[in-house]
Amino acid sequence: MKANALTEHFEVVTLLGKEVLFTCLRVDRSTVPEGLYAYDVRHDDDCQGIPVEIQKFVLVNHWGTVITKEPLDLGEYGYLYLTEDDWNYEGYTKTLDEYRGVKQ
Repeated sequence: MKANALTEHFEVVTLLGKEVLFTCLRVDRSTVPEGLYAYDVRHDDDCQGIPVEIQKFVLVNHWGTVITKEPLDLGEYGYLYLTEDDWNYEGYTKTLDEYRGVKQ
């Protein structure tokens, strides 16, 4: 089952210096509003829970999904390799509307 981006509570993560939303679930891309971008995160092969790569779709070692306000440059090979300094959990959550600044 895939998560509905419109109803999910996401962890806030700083990715490459920008605030993004993260969930360990696969997000149904049809629920991501236009103007936002969803990517899958792959974790390390040793299963230590270290995010190491971002792609449009990850089948093996899926760690979760990030939603961003701006598209990520996945390079000519279609992935973005992450280092330890590229990813930081901020310790709080937001809904998609809170992230977009939509008043309830």
